[in-house]
Amino acid sequence: MSHYFIGIKVQSEIREKLMNWQSILRDAMKYKDWTAKEDLHVTLKFLGSCSDETVERYVQRLKNESWPSEYSLTVGPAGGFGDRQRPRVFHAQVQRAPSLMETKEKVDSVGEELGFQKEKRKFNPHITLAKKQAEGVSPLMEASKESVLFETYEMVVTQFSLFRIHPGSHPKYETVTTIKGGQNI
Repeated sequence: MSHYFIGIKVQSEIREKLMNWQSILRDAMKYKDWTAKEDLHVTLKFLGSCSDETVERYVQRLKNESWPSEYSLTVGPAGGFGDRQRPRVFHAQVQRAPSLMETKEKVDSVGEELGFQKEKRKFNPHITLAKKQAEGVSPLMEASKESVLFETYEMVVTQFSLFRIHPGSHPKYETVTTIKGGQNI
C-alpha cells in the first residue's frame, strides 16, 4: 500500500525564493534529506499507508465539503525544529491564518470520521526545506536580520491536494487529486 498526505503545494514564485534559502543552508549544513523544489508544500494531514478504497472515500468526503475560496498565507521567516544551532528540520514558517486553520480542522474532522487519528501535537504549519541533520551550524545563528532568511512572502491559496509518496523518487510526491476552494464539487 502507498503512503499519502494532504497538503498545499507551494506556488512557483515562492518555491524559487525558498530554493535560494536552501542554497544558503547547503553552504552551512549537511542534511540527509533535501526537499525537491517540486515537492515543497504545507502538510495539512499525514495519512500514512492507505488502501485505494480508503483514499477514494476520503477524497469523496473532501469534495463534498465547502472550502475557503481564496486566502493569503505569509511564508517565512526561516526556522527549525529541534536544537537551535543544529535543527533536525530546517523550514520556512507559515502563518496560522484563520482560513488555513479552518481547512486544517475540516480535513482532520473528515479524517476522524473515517477512522484516522487526530494529530496530538499542535499544528505548526511550515514548509520543510531539509531534514535529518547530519552536521554544520544553522545559518540563522550567524545571519543578520537583513538576511534573505528573515524575509516573508505572501502566497495565495486556492486549493489543496492529496499526494501519494514515492520514496526514493525525485520528485517524491505525486498529486493524486486537487480540491479547489470556493466550490462544493
